[in-house]
Amino acid sequence: MALTRVHLIAAVLVAMLAFSPAAAAADPVAIWVSPRGSDDGDGTRDRPFRSLQRAQRDARAAAASAPVRVMLLGGTYRLRRPLVLDHRDSGSAGREVAYRAAPGARPVLSGGLRLSGWTLHDRRRGIYRARVPAGTRSRQLYVDGRRATRAQSDPFPDGFTRTPEGFRAASGEIATWRRPADLEAVAVLQWKVMRCGVASVAGRDLTMRQPCWANANSFPALWAFPQIARLENAYELLDKAGEWYLDSMAREVYYRPRAGERLATARAELAVEETLIDVRGTAARPVAHLRFEGLTFAHATWLRPSGNEGYAADQSGFHLTGRGNAPNAVGHVERPSRTPGNVRLRHVRDVTFTRNDFRHLGGAGLDFDTGSQGNVVLGNRFTDISSAAVQVGGVLRADHHPTRPADVTRDNRVAHNLISHVGREYQDAAGVFVGYTTRTTVEHNDISDVPWSGIALGWGWGLVDPGSFPGLPGATPGMWGTFTTPTTSRGNRVLRNRIRRFLSVVWDGGAVYTQGRQGASAGDGELIAGNVASDKRPAAGGNVFYTDGGSRYVTLRGNVSLDNPVGRMDFGPCGLTGSLELCGVRLPYGSDRGGCRPFGDITYRGNYWQHPEPFWGACPYPPHPVGVRDDGNVVVTSAAGVPRRVLDAAGRQGRWRSRVGAG
Repeated sequence: MALTRVHLIAAVLVAMLAFSPAAAAADPVAIWVSPRGSDDGDGTRDRPFRSLQRAQRDARAAAASAPVRVMLLGGTYRLRRPLVLDHRDSGSAGREVAYRAAPGARPVLSGGLRLSGWTLHDRRRGIYRARVPAGTRSRQLYVDGRRATRAQSDPFPDGFTRTPEGFRAASGEIATWRRPADLEAVAVLQWKVMRCGVASVAGRDLTMRQPCWANANSFPALWAFPQIARLENAYELLDKAGEWYLDSMAREVYYRPRAGERLATARAELAVEETLIDVRGTAARPVAHLRFEGLTFAHATWLRPSGNEGYAADQSGFHLTGRGNAPNAVGHVERPSRTPGNVRLRHVRDVTFTRNDFRHLGGAGLDFDTGSQGNVVLGNRFTDISSAAVQVGGVLRADHHPTRPADVTRDNRVAHNLISHVGREYQDAAGVFVGYTTRTTVEHNDISDVPWSGIALGWGWGLVDPGSFPGLPGATPGMWGTFTTPTTSRGNRVLRNRIRRFLSVVWDGGAVYTQGRQGASAGDGELIAGNVASDKRPAAGGNVFYTDGGSRYVTLRGNVSLDNPVGRMDFGPCGLTGSLELCGVRLPYGSDRGGCRPFGDITYRGNYWQHPEPFWGACPYPPHPVGVRDDGNVVVTSAAGVPRRVLDAAGRQGRWRSRVGAG
């Protein structure tokens, strides 16, 4: 067909626009920030802004027409409120908004209060004191880059017996302490860690805070706070070097220095802020195209466990809150709360974190909540974190059966990160947690020194899958609702991670732990491949590659388990557990593979085991899983039996391997 004059003019205009300078990609806009700058500056390198919030204003204005680079010069940015980002802070495809370290700079985004002016308070006990502002609250102190220990008792202190309201001590000594209501009792129970505060002390009786005490005791007896593993947070417990206590009412911090520490020159940081970065997208208005690069996120806390809620653990950093949680027979609830991240995001798209350090944090490190899609966590370091290093996705109905596509958490990648010494306070947390998600990839990470599992995926124990498979002792079909369609858990990948020294505190977990149905068939199920796991705590019972309740459509291929001896169950010392029949029991528990009542359709192909027999006996009832397939697995006695290429391919690779220490 012949072109009309209008068609010709339109074609010429399109061609002109395509080659015009205005249509070319705009140069990035650089906005400079420095802790020594001024918000009265102009944001140039010579006159940088002082606050991230001031730089944010200019970034919003510039992002509509050009890529934006908010360049952070070196130093410590003391955040007294979080940097809150919403849809107005988004970039766009080809016009990303980046918050990044200036070349050669090491900016630290800190929620800490620097302590100084230490004076000797008790010469005999070696206790020093520093003043803090009124209203200061915290759960973490760091001295010269090391986490101090909240003043605590010896493990399993003698003489405590349970009462309906709490515990009765052997004597009335605690009632004479200066702040007995600051006390916190800790229980360590298989895979759960509980923390409940003391509401009051009268004579020998400790009354625990509500609703924490009721929530903790809504679980079956094995996990219902049967004993005190230790007491924390009292001046009178300051009896060891490296311990500290905050007396908020007196506005004083007390600390016993470690050998060689000089408080006159030491860098002491009290974590006081709970959130450093808060990215608040919505389903209708997600936040998109952001990058965070080369930054250090440090010295943040999480204060809810210090209140009446305490920390009544469900599993993997999720816990019970509020009142009215009815007693349950399964050890889990349908709607737990998540441990929040000190860097947190919700309903975000195409956000990248690369080459950042997350350290000295009191919640989870980096937290991608509901509706996070297409995000990347690449080449970061996570160390000394109270809960999980990374959380991806949630566990509620909006996550497993969302009514809006925008609520699906999908297509996220966690790769080439160094993760170590996490779960420092909430020891039920995994190194990396993945909830109900679609096509999450966790690959080539180095994970070490974790108290429970290295990587945990899935939720629900089959109860919200089609047919409501009851993958828990005491569970019944339909108890959490009846669903005819699969959850969003499908297509997830755990590939070539290096996991060492897991189950370092609790037991009944694994290097890789998974639960629930993972897809509609093996074709879009979960793939766990090429991971190398070693050096489990020898006494810790658990399965190295753990397909737990309701697990279905899982393929495990080419994984390696080395130096992971079969451990044992451990329900604590007798005499402290009331009438529990399992106190003192030390039966063997676990293997290189197995779980507590998975559904089945599990394939093991080409793996390298030292303990090949699967352990399905974790739950006190049948059946064994159906459709379990073994193909070409190899029994080895040492690393010499594993091809070198398999071992070398696990963990960080290439330039990411040498970015930070070897872990």
